[in-house]
Amino acid sequence: MFEKFKMHGDVNLNWQGKTLEINTTGPWNSEFFIHLHEQLINIVRKQQITDFDVLLNIHGEALPTPDAQAAHIEFLKASSAKAVAVNLERCVTKSMTQQVCDHVYPAAGLIHQCFDNKTQAIQWLNAKTREE
Repeated sequence: MFEKFKMHGDVNLNWQGKTLEINTTGPWNSEFFIHLHEQLINIVRKQQITDFDVLLNIHGEALPTPDAQAAHIEFLKASSAKAVAVNLERCVTKSMTQQVCDHVYPAAGLIHQCFDNKTQAIQWLNAKTREE
């Protein structure tokens, strides 16, 4: 498993209806993902919402370690999230982060799309909701 190091990265979670908005700042390490997963479990249990969408706003560097990436895929496979809109507007590693997202979310069985701004990301999520 992971060695214990100081967590790198920050996250803030809040609900916007049935959309979980995640504001996160990298760079991230494995300890960050352990913390993130604990926070996600707690907020979803507290709100008791199933079949939700995610608006992921990434700030700074967003490149997980391979171990953290693999653990995140396994975590996402067990989640009740349906779609993820990734806002890369404030991400400084956009191209590489999009490549990571294009691997992680399909591997976890999630529909996703990356965007250059929050408005486009929200519009895509709203369109996905109307399709259902």
